[in-house]
Amino acid sequence: QAMSSKRKAASSHSDSQGSAKRKRTEAAAAAPLEGHSNVGFQPRNAVTIRNILKDMGVEKFKPRVIDQLMEFFHRHVRDILEDAYDYQQHAKNSKMSSQDVKLAIQNKLAYSFLGPPPSELIASMAKDVNRVPLEKVAEAGIPPPSSKFLLTTPNFELKIDDVSSDDEGN
Repeated sequence: QAMSSKRKAASSHSDSQGSAKRKRTEAAAAAPLEGHSNVGFQPRNAVTIRNILKDMGVEKFKPRVIDQLMEFFHRHVRDILEDAYDYQQHAKNSKMSSQDVKLAIQNKLAYSFLGPPPSELIASMAKDVNRVPLEKVAEAGIPPPSSKFLLTTPNFELKIDDVSSDDEGN
């Protein structure tokens, strides 16, 4: 009896800790996004994304950002799991293994998220392109008006009297 009462006490203590954690999680999930007009309950994933954005220092964002990120994450995970399922079927396994998922992730990273090419490659390509001089442009279309009709052409003359320095002193 002493053992069973200790077990009951231990299980009730862990239940109270678990229920407190669940209540905090549910309260966070139920909280509307700060500074936004979304009213009502937020999915746990939305709260997680909001917390990640806050940890990254992003304070202001449109409510649609969380929806777009949730959609992207859902699509990304779905694609990975579909690929992992294909690998499982190809291996003729009855259950999906972690190796199937790892291979699907590696494949997704290798072909979906490409980084920029190295700057040396870009510089060498630019040299190749710039070796060929540009063609001279022949005058095509209507020729420009002569300079006497341009608005920037001076339409006056200055008359300068030739006065010597000797005359100025007198």
